Amino acid sequence: MNLFAYELKKIWNWRIVTVIAVFAALIFAALMNEALRSYDSLSTQGIYGSYQNEMFERYGDTLEPEELADYDIPGKKEAVIAELDEIIAADFLFAKSNIHNYAEFEAFEESHTENMSEAERQAFHETVFQMRENLSPNRAAQTTNEFHASPRYRLQTLIALENTYVNYAQHLQPYIEHDERPVVVRVATKILQTHNTSLIRYDLLSSFSVYVAVVGVFSTAASILLVAPMLVTDRIRKLNMIQYSSTTGRRMLKIQLLAAAASVFGLSAFLLAIAYIPFIAVRAGDYWNTPILSFSGYDLLLYDITFGQYALILAGMILVLNVGAACFTFVLARFSSSMITMLVKTVPVGIALASLSALSIAMAFSYNNLIFTMFFRGKISMPEVLVCAAAAAAGVLMAFAVVRRERRVDVL
Repeated sequence: MNLFAYELKKIWNWRIVTVIAVFAALIFAALMNEALRSYDSLSTQGIYGSYQNEMFERYGDTLEPEELADYDIPGKKEAVIAELDEIIAADFLFAKSNIHNYAEFEAFEESHTENMSEAERQAFHETVFQMRENLSPNRAAQTTNEFHASPRYRLQTLIALENTYVNYAQHLQPYIEHDERPVVVRVATKILQTHNTSLIRYDLLSSFSVYVAVVGVFSTAASILLVAPMLVTDRIRKLNMIQYSSTTGRRMLKIQLLAAAASVFGLSAFLLAIAYIPFIAVRAGDYWNTPILSFSGYDLLLYDITFGQYALILAGMILVLNVGAACFTFVLARFSSSMITMLVKTVPVGIALASLSALSIAMAFSYNNLIFTMFFRGKISMPEVLVCAAAAAAGVLMAFAVVRRERRVDVL
């Protein structure tokens, strides 16, 4: 135990820890803080406006048929259209084009322009643009929140809400009939059968996964930076030669490997904790027990788990991959005789592992995830988890093979 504690002390060099802390603070200030503000703003400025959040606050994690009827999306649309009709009736530009209500404006907006001259087409587009502007009164003087509360914007968000919770069948059908990814077809069919009831916020998983992907990339780089110098420093000081002189010394590499793995696990868990806490606090924690299996015009989420389980799985993927990265780094450092040699070897490996982390975490468990779609063609479930586990297993096996070899290696 004393040897293990001594190796931990060597790994946690205060200079390296300071560098990691400084870069963590810079990344949070430059990227993470902005991501938190962006997520918070979308609670009223997203494709559903504030309506989806209102439904969640009123009905909880899922939307039952009677709750959908109670919310009365068609009635809300009619009320907003009535507001637009009033604006149109009082506006001379609409009267000039013989438009008296919003339905007539929509028909006018979709008019065919093929038979118009270039000048007529230009004038038509300018008129339509001005009409749209007039449907958001005093738009130039509005704040962002006031614009998103305007009747035209509210109508657009209600139409998006209706497409998700009322007309979802017609939007899911193309996936069922034409998508070449078996998992997507199976999930679309299941969502259709269960009536797309999840009230998970449509942008939660995409925002959270990209946020966590940044944490994953940084923690992978930090893990490599923490572990890499230890063995190289020992070899520069010829300490490995002393270790070879006794049976106990030959077991030191195993102790160093365990210390490296434990250190990286602890560092990664700490970085994840300090990253998760502010995001969960920005109202994401309200969805902890909400199922993610859902369809929106923005995304198709593939698995019947809760957001809390999703967050823990992403954390587990990063922890496992970083331990694997530590093992790869440990092996490369074992066969490096100088810091320069170590950097030449570890930088490409670090870039590859960080890229794997980003590709696996960003949009994880969505049909938009690159590993799911591009590499596995949607043929197996959760390939992101399998890829991270396989990479970590390869690193661990390689490290233990080197440790086993160390007991028999010759000094010269």
